[in-house]
Amino acid sequence: MGLIVVYAVWLSTVAIPTNVDVSWLLVVCDRLLGGERLNTDMLETNPPFSVWLYMPFILLEKLVGGRAELWLTLGVTVLGPASLFVSARILARADPIYRQPRALWAVAVALFMILCFLPDQFGQREQFALIALLPWLALQCARQRMPDFIAGSLTERIVAGLGAGVVVMVKPPYFALALILPSLCLAFQRRSLKPLFVPENLLGAAIVITYVASVAMFDRAYFSEVLPFVREIYLPVHATLIDNLANWPKIVLLLAVATVIATGGMRTIHWDLKILLASALGFVPAFLIMGKGWPNHALPMVVVATIAFGVLLLRFGGFQSAASIRKAALVFGCVLVLQVTIRAQYAALTTDSEPIVRAAAAIRGTIENPTIVSIAGQMQVAHPLTRVVGGSFIARQSSAWAVWNADVLARDAGNPDQREKLEGIRDQLIGEHAIEIASKKPDVVLSGPEAGPSWNALMLQDKRIAAALRDYRVLYTEPLITVYLRCTVGSHDCPVGRQASGSYQ
Repeated sequence: MGLIVVYAVWLSTVAIPTNVDVSWLLVVCDRLLGGERLNTDMLETNPPFSVWLYMPFILLEKLVGGRAELWLTLGVTVLGPASLFVSARILARADPIYRQPRALWAVAVALFMILCFLPDQFGQREQFALIALLPWLALQCARQRMPDFIAGSLTERIVAGLGAGVVVMVKPPYFALALILPSLCLAFQRRSLKPLFVPENLLGAAIVITYVASVAMFDRAYFSEVLPFVREIYLPVHATLIDNLANWPKIVLLLAVATVIATGGMRTIHWDLKILLASALGFVPAFLIMGKGWPNHALPMVVVATIAFGVLLLRFGGFQSAASIRKAALVFGCVLVLQVTIRAQYAALTTDSEPIVRAAAAIRGTIENPTIVSIAGQMQVAHPLTRVVGGSFIARQSSAWAVWNADVLARDAGNPDQREKLEGIRDQLIGEHAIEIASKKPDVVLSGPEAGPSWNALMLQDKRIAAALRDYRVLYTEPLITVYLRCTVGSHDCPVGRQASGSYQ
């Protein structure tokens, strides 16, 4: 297991750049510590807990030294094994099968899936939710065995309750189903409401209620400004239901089917598996409703389903004496897990991160600690580049992603009034970006990806953006990223033909 932790540290610090969402949230935390105000000076579409989650790592950077990204890696690689240890301890007390030597292999596989399954999503909020969920799941498995439904020490119940609160706060209210569905299954099985009102559930609910109340009291802008913006511009951009069903959920469903078949059908499936699979399936509606198809949204459900399959291996019994259909289902599940895991590692390790490296080298060779604004259509252009070059990101939004979304929605709108409204939002956002560049005069403006003439014409050739970029020259460019440098930086004048004309150079 030590090798797994070492591999996870290597992946997150050496092999793969910091995840874009994680890097942006670290930037937000840094700016908050500098006195700026959330959803006023900077806009973050996720609920405030997403920011609070990363604040300890920025605080450690400020107080102790070292990069927040390193503290984040250490945090995840400590919390992951700790959560797994608490969960394994609960299960080992409840059932001797979890005290067998081969259970150590199952723990090692679970740790690998928690820390390393999707290397390019390391440190994401969904990974924290997954880590927080495990003690709660283990405690429900232990409770199910008891006639009085009592299990776990006081400390374990508190840990499980805190974890339950974290799971829901990471993505409210979507992730609540991952807790509600297993509890409902247990309540139905017991013909009692007791499984719904166990201490860890009540503690988790109290944490979430307190959190929502605090946001309502101290961050009213999130409800009055951010949520309407999210409803109009963010949530409507999603893949079709059919496309999403062809994406990650099929892996969860195939694992569930394989597990059920291998154990002889729903009537004989062990309750530990039912609880884990119910929780995994509880994540599926969130994935489908959000409709993005992003791997971080799929992480908890796929890993929990895989852990369920690992529990099946422990409880399977003798392979030789098993029926043919059970053997086939078991082999099918193993092949599926291996295939998905290997593909995820390969995809992450072979992704080209050189554009970030080259752009960072160009910026570092020209200016130290630049102020940065992004008018790129995707967040990935500015993050993690901003923190890689030691820059200060001073824009209100992480990029021009909202312009991109509004344009996509406007082009797809069937209703002329709706199209006109979305075009108005889009043009207003472009104007805000132009004003921000002109007023804040950042050292560096980032753009990209210059994927086609439609985006170039929309953003880069807009008269307001072109005017704001008149005092900038192209420092570095390639299809994925363009770096504009303010001409007065380093006493550089803008030579004729090198000014940023608002068009792709």
